[in-house]
Amino acid sequence: MSRMIESAGLSKRFLLRHNRSGSLKERFLGMLYSSQRERVEEFWALRNVTLNVDAGEAVGVVGRNGSGKSTLLRLIAGIHRPTTGTLAVRRGSRIATMIELGVGFHSELTGIENVYLNAAVHGLSRDHIEPLLPAIVEYSGLTAFMDVPLKNYSSGMSMRLAFAIAANLDPDMLLLDEVFAVGDEAFQRQCVQTIQRFRADGKTILFVSHSSAAVRSVCDRVCLLDHGSLLFDGDVAHGLDEYERVAFQRTIAVETQQGPPPDDQGGAWHRVLPGGRWAEGGEWAFDMLQREGLQPGDVVLDVGCGGLSIGRHLLAFLERGRYWGFEVNHALLLAGVSMELPRAGLSYNFGHFFHNHDFDLGALDDLKFVVSEGFFSRMPLNRIARCIAAVIRRLAAGGRFFATWYDNPDPNSFVPIQRGGFATYADVEPYHYPFTILAGVCEALGARAERIDGRTGAGTHPRGESLMVISRM
Repeated sequence: MSRMIESAGLSKRFLLRHNRSGSLKERFLGMLYSSQRERVEEFWALRNVTLNVDAGEAVGVVGRNGSGKSTLLRLIAGIHRPTTGTLAVRRGSRIATMIELGVGFHSELTGIENVYLNAAVHGLSRDHIEPLLPAIVEYSGLTAFMDVPLKNYSSGMSMRLAFAIAANLDPDMLLLDEVFAVGDEAFQRQCVQTIQRFRADGKTILFVSHSSAAVRSVCDRVCLLDHGSLLFDGDVAHGLDEYERVAFQRTIAVETQQGPPPDDQGGAWHRVLPGGRWAEGGEWAFDMLQREGLQPGDVVLDVGCGGLSIGRHLLAFLERGRYWGFEVNHALLLAGVSMELPRAGLSYNFGHFFHNHDFDLGALDDLKFVVSEGFFSRMPLNRIARCIAAVIRRLAAGGRFFATWYDNPDPNSFVPIQRGGFATYADVEPYHYPFTILAGVCEALGARAERIDGRTGAGTHPRGESLMVISRM
């Protein structure tokens, strides 16, 4: 397969001018007052990026705002030139771009006139574009508006016209920057179908997006940029998980800098559980682990750590870096980290936090202790099976996975079970399950499940959940 893009040590610097002098008066004041003087700041949008893309690849470029994604596409398109490093695009390649809404258009010109203008920007003459004009108009769905000035178009209509031109130019490479951010659902479906057709035809695609679903539908590779540096280059699933991890770490760094929330937020939503007793459940589980032999030097994985009801105790007890908190609900984990840790005088840097929907536990291995308190009541049985399968692969010989769940003592019954002021169900959240079914799932996965209610001496679970321990066979 031939190479389409080669870059080595690619960097781009911009000069940001503050208090720029625009008049003689401003310049004079700048001579008198330092605060009024023009100040130039260097901003490196990209730093030392080495990236190769083969013809026919569909590469998703992800990252937070300001990470350098759009700058990378502009360098490839030839809009900017690198400050340092090298960038080569295969000679003779026709590149279609949708990098910024309105580029290559003029608001005073009609739709038809803008088609010719935009085509000229892509290097096509009027003779080249005329045979393509009917297909472009039909694709855009703007037949009735082609003689209307672009200034009267909505942003969605402008995007339709721009994409219609790009889709019909038969490019070798397509550069897309947030193309799904504007337009209705029908337009987005049309875009996806066109991009998939391009992929089938062996076209090269670089796709910038904040939408994980869009990246999954379009791309077979992900590159993650952060602060201008390339942090990840690989498969889509791991790339998006890494993107979420980086975004989460940045977010909680900001959230925790704000200090502990007011005391009147003690009833925050992340503490609301079926049956209540958020704090008591965490204390009970922590006591149970200590009774089972937990030591400060042990590594503990808290599966479904949620609002950190156990995590806040484990982070204070374990040596720094020994706690790992996993969650499938990003908002729940963020609430726990940003609210509970400051209250307890703890930093998120004391442990590790990650989340994804695939139960990807990364490089964790040889775990002695894994705990899950209240998590199984949030998941259907197939998700529990996936969770157990992921955990037992990471258990050390003799390692144990302690999990609480709402028990259904009658496997033949599917009616709700009343538990004081709330109920659990067989098919909707909060779930309950017979132990025999959970034990059967474990056995099918090569694990052993044992009920240990009351064995630890910790007493009855505050919400009435049962306790089992799962270990490798």
